[in-house]
Amino acid sequence: MLATSTAARSLLRATRFTSSTGRTLAPATAQTALSAIRSFASIEPYADYGKSVFTGRVADEYLKKHGSSGDILSDPSWTKTHADTVAKAVLDWAVDRGANTYCHWFQPMASSGVRHGQTGQVQNMMMKFNRTTNDVEFDFDGKMLIKGETDGSSYPNGGLRATHQAGGYLAIDTSSPIFLRGDTVFIPSAFVSYYGAALDEKTPLLRSNMAISKHAKRLLKHLGLDIGDKEVVSNIGLEQEFFLVPREMYYKRPDLQLAGRTIIGKDAPR
Repeated sequence: MLATSTAARSLLRATRFTSSTGRTLAPATAQTALSAIRSFASIEPYADYGKSVFTGRVADEYLKKHGSSGDILSDPSWTKTHADTVAKAVLDWAVDRGANTYCHWFQPMASSGVRHGQTGQVQNMMMKFNRTTNDVEFDFDGKMLIKGETDGSSYPNGGLRATHQAGGYLAIDTSSPIFLRGDTVFIPSAFVSYYGAALDEKTPLLRSNMAISKHAKRLLKHLGLDIGDKEVVSNIGLEQEFFLVPREMYYKRPDLQLAGRTIIGKDAPR
């Protein structure tokens, strides 16, 4: 429980601080001792917590300057209806925090399909040259915010391709908040090929979440609970792994029928 200033003064008046020799401490010494105790309850060191993440009160404050509010971020369709508004608010927030660069931040997979363990970034300045005055101006709009592009030719999206098909396409992930680190705004993104093949670790996760939500809603409806337009959100994974085996394949495996587990076959990868 955090102590208020009133409660602290009452505690100071009602408490007799004594030293190890049994002497009563002077009021100033007692005040110092109480201050040391109350420092553990202070939230002052956390005054800047969350200010580098564009969500909640931070997003609401800057969006209101452009005639909107933080509520629009709860609906992913803002990328179609309010992209420019959000971009202006993000730019104001970034400038106030000392940033002048943005990047679409993603988690690419390696050429063998195994996770790199590192992230990818496409960094651009939020500035442009005015061709008339030759002045440097801030430049950041909705189109720059919601999508980007990088080279996707080194990723396993298959076969020979035309130039436009070899690109890797970045789209903002509205389920993750935009955040700021140093002088750079990080925009969490999904990374896909021209034909929609996943080139990162996040896209399969997002698609899995959508599938879980879709079929969980079907199950809940059969159980008598219709949640309407709401989504089922997965926060943690199950401890146990489940494997679905087609019936015709099951009948071809005596180990599964008799032992209920895999006894024969290829060794596990790890």
